Amino acid sequence: MSTLAPIADKLGKLIRLLSSDKDGEVLAAARAIGRTLDGEKLTIHDLAEGLASGGAKFTEPDAEEIYRHGKAHGRREADHDGRFRSIGEPTWNEIARECEAASGRLSEREREFVSDMVRWTVRDGKPTEKQANWLRAIYARVKR
Repeated sequence: MSTLAPIADKLGKLIRLLSSDKDGEVLAAARAIGRTLDGEKLTIHDLAEGLASGGAKFTEPDAEEIYRHGKAHGRREADHDGRFRSIGEPTWNEIARECEAASGRLSEREREFVSDMVRWTVRDGKPTEKQANWLRAIYARVKR
């Protein structure tokens, strides 16, 4: 069974349009709500039930899917020693390794610097501000 969560923001905007003083806008919003629900294989009754339950109602299969997704995501985000880092932000070591992978596009001095940064940052070593700025500049160039 599908849930309302993936379309909640869109439905919220459409429901607000129902308060318009223009009949055409109200009708268009109502039809858009119907199309949005149809796209998710839901009905207006599913919407009403979701609103009545505060959106908190979910089934056992929903809970299992959430658990599996969270567990897989957690494994992907764990670093080499099992600690977690900010989601979406590469570590200094990951940045250095990506730069090292593109070493053919770097000068000899940059290759040496990046190689040093790979070794230095492998165990949570943090570059100095000057090193960080240079590594970011190289990273930005190789990501283009």
